[in-house]
Amino acid sequence: MIRSATSGPQPRNLSLDALKIVMAMMVVGLHAGFLRDVHPGLSHFFTNGLFRIAVPTFLVINGYFLERQLDQGVGAWVRRVALLYGLWMAIYAPLWLPGALAVPSFGREVLLFGYYHLWYLLALLLGGLLVAALRPAGERVLVAVGALTFAAGVGIQYAGNLHLFDGPLDQSLNRVQTYRNFLFMGLPFLICGVLVARHEGRLARLGSGRMLALALGLLAAEWSANMIWNRDDPVFEIFVSLAIVCPVLFLTVKGWQLRGTSRSIGQLATALYLVHVAVLHVTYDVEMGDTLRTLIGLAAASLVAVPVVLAARRVPLL
Repeated sequence: MIRSATSGPQPRNLSLDALKIVMAMMVVGLHAGFLRDVHPGLSHFFTNGLFRIAVPTFLVINGYFLERQLDQGVGAWVRRVALLYGLWMAIYAPLWLPGALAVPSFGREVLLFGYYHLWYLLALLLGGLLVAALRPAGERVLVAVGALTFAAGVGIQYAGNLHLFDGPLDQSLNRVQTYRNFLFMGLPFLICGVLVARHEGRLARLGSGRMLALALGLLAAEWSANMIWNRDDPVFEIFVSLAIVCPVLFLTVKGWQLRGTSRSIGQLATALYLVHVAVLHVTYDVEMGDTLRTLIGLAAASLVAVPVVLAARRVPLL
């Protein structure tokens, strides 16, 4: 979602920008409860299954381009992401600051993890810093750390959802911030993107419609297994199969090679992700079905995103 700080129009793969748009739309559908009022079972598959590929895929894309950015140094990238995070936390302050002042525990949570969807920017920032710090240690260390942190995140989540422990530990394991953070989600998928960038030539053959269909089949199977064996608590943020689905999706779409120089589509995707929570917040005051809310939210957020893209020419909003 975050572009590198370069001057002049740069050749880019517009197919990846189109993928970002689709991923941003998935996030809107997830937060709005797409189809929940029409078909709860199908809604669950989308909002707690298929749509869960969106954020990890964003991280893989960011990791891919971060690898190139790190060759030029991490300073400019860190300043840009930190400024972006700070600006949007300030923009969303009217929604989180009153609660943070009234409830100290909520305030600490917002400060540590970011407000709502803005956790992604904080995870990107801190995860990127860790990637930069680990890079000199060599690729084996990167692979080991990525695998261990991903396994830890998935393990924490499954242990919580299956309620393998009792009392405060179970409550802690079931807090989304325990596993959906820079360490257990941001870092492993960023490392995945870095590794794809380093070995793209060898991995390119994985980018095909057939491989993507197989990967999505694994995701559907894992979702189905959770629905069967853990029907009381089947909501997951991180699936084991995402470690395959997200890089395969990235490689498949990147292989389409729709070339251009315009950044507008990619910026629109970022803006859509950043503004959609504010737009949906307004719709909650109006009684409507979740599917209609999704469609109205998408349309309204897209309209709001356009002036944000235009304003980004003068203010670093994207």
